[in-house]
Amino acid sequence: MPPPLKGIQLSNYRNFINKKEIFNFDHTLFKGKNAVGKTNLLESISFLSPGTGFRKDVIQNFIFKKQEKLDASMTFDFIHEGLENHLTIILSNKDERWTKQYFLNDKKIQQQKLLDIFQLFWLTETDKVYFIKDAQYQRNTINRIICYFDSKLFGFLSKYTILRREKRRILQSSQDISWLVSLDKQLIDIGRAIIEIKKKFLSEYQNFLSSNNKLFFDFEIKPSFGFIETESFLEKFQKDLSDENQWPNDHKLQSQHDPKKSVFEISHNQKNISQLSSAQSKMLILSLLLSCAKFLNRNKITVFLIDEIFDNFDMMNVDKVIQYCAENKFQTFFSTTDNFTLQGNIDNLDIKEIF
Repeated sequence: MPPPLKGIQLSNYRNFINKKEIFNFDHTLFKGKNAVGKTNLLESISFLSPGTGFRKDVIQNFIFKKQEKLDASMTFDFIHEGLENHLTIILSNKDERWTKQYFLNDKKIQQQKLLDIFQLFWLTETDKVYFIKDAQYQRNTINRIICYFDSKLFGFLSKYTILRREKRRILQSSQDISWLVSLDKQLIDIGRAIIEIKKKFLSEYQNFLSSNNKLFFDFEIKPSFGFIETESFLEKFQKDLSDENQWPNDHKLQSQHDPKKSVFEISHNQKNISQLSSAQSKMLILSLLLSCAKFLNRNKITVFLIDEIFDNFDMMNVDKVIQYCAENKFQTFFSTTDNFTLQGNIDNLDIKEIF
């Protein structure tokens, strides 16, 4: 049986003028020297999640340099709910503005629609570093995962961000208190909706973890204040919003109780991630992602991406990762520069040499 994501075609994308890959196996390993485009292939697949790929680059940098005035495109062929589909993502410059457009079976869609079809999980060395050192990056990763649980969260987070920007603009210009009060009311309503979705995710996810003993790597979860004392948190958030309106000199958004930032922390043997070794921290992050993927694996195409899979991993752990993905029917894509020899104990794996 072919995997759900059957193939990809890239046009004027990164270092590829034209690149086509067909996927006949559930697991694909891109192998090759540095700078041949292995990570670029993984990154293009990560566009199946809303946003600009796992490197979060500006759109113009995705265009093949020698063809920078042309559009770039990524076309995916996939099977969903028993039907053949194709999705094209076009990156283009119109009226001096770079944009992304999505076409599902030739019909234009919003990127949020991707959340109804795909759920993407990835781990790169850069992700590992930022996840350990940057609390905002960690929060953003968890928020993205919860959007797969309830796609409405994506819209709430987007609207919340827009309202916060609008409030900053007003504080810097007119300081219209009536408009600020109106914005604050909207922020409270959206903030409550954000927290409720996150709390429901965490409750169901913790129940899932307690009933599944087979974790890739053991970890503990510590919920944030917003999850534990929601009403008190929202009251403090409302007061913070009101206090912001009294600070006309610096025009900063000062709230310390932010629904967008409210998530949870993970640890291993009561040690937070910054106290672990490089290999342990990578295993911890990977375990969180793998368990979330298993928890959320419901009528969607689940795709896992790991760049340079052999960094800090030996063959035993690589085999363990792939077997875990196989057992839970994830389609996986890996990359490596290592010149290794597989022992033949990993089934349904295609090794593609990238030149």
